[in-house]
Amino acid sequence: MNSEYDYVFEEYDLDKVSKTSPLGIEVSKLMGRLDPDGSMSADGPSISAVQSAWNDVAGSQVADITRSVYIRNDEVVVILSSSIWAQELGFLSGEYCKKLNEVLGTDFLKKVSFRVK
Repeated sequence: MNSEYDYVFEEYDLDKVSKTSPLGIEVSKLMGRLDPDGSMSADGPSISAVQSAWNDVAGSQVADITRSVYIRNDEVVVILSSSIWAQELGFLSGEYCKKLNEVLGTDFLKKVSFRVK
């Protein structure tokens, strides 16, 4: 079944994109960050590695109330549904950052922030 978005995928053949072109570089960075095996990309830990580490570091109670975790530059952003939890966990931001870096074996992450959505 064809959708209105099929043309977007047919228009660009990523195999033909030069690895040194701006698009090729950005695609490589994105694929590295989404690396499903949880390894480190050139720019830091992959999102799957951070999500897995977050579940270990946060503990089951906090992991259960976490809606999502993503990376923005050198910051881990944790999405929660409760502003009370976001405020309380914000006081522990430095500790979470330190523990995430320890678990991931890096010093790439500089901040953990908590947002409500």
